[in-house]
Amino acid sequence: MPRGRCHRHGRQFGPCSCSLGKLSRLVEPILLYLLAAGEARYGYELLERARRIALTDAEIDVGAVYRTLRTLEAAGCVRSYWEPGPGGPDRRIYELTDAGRQHLRDWVVVFERIGRHMMDLAEACRELEGQPAQA
Repeated sequence: MPRGRCHRHGRQFGPCSCSLGKLSRLVEPILLYLLAAGEARYGYELLERARRIALTDAEIDVGAVYRTLRTLEAAGCVRSYWEPGPGGPDRRIYELTDAGRQHLRDWVVVFERIGRHMMDLAEACRELEGQPAQA
């Protein structure tokens, strides 16, 4: 993973969603957050917690979670190991690496920029309709 930098925008632009991952369901930053916060460690637990804090209305698919975890692991953002399950099969446990923490920080920059743009667009749309801007 190019740590949030893409060929289109260049280094001076900073982190961008072009190279951070899919923005549609925001699965990647949610998983990074959950791992950083220590709120979940294995796949199914991550899926359940991700669904509770999803940032879009789109359903988070179990396959998307595991594909994203594999991609993050291949990029060195997470590492995994197997651990015996309590009374059941072994589970793959995921941990965030230092690279994963940096990748999450890059996502924060993108969220802040997108948030500002979304507010600007909402205000411009209100102005088109003759509605006052909200504070």
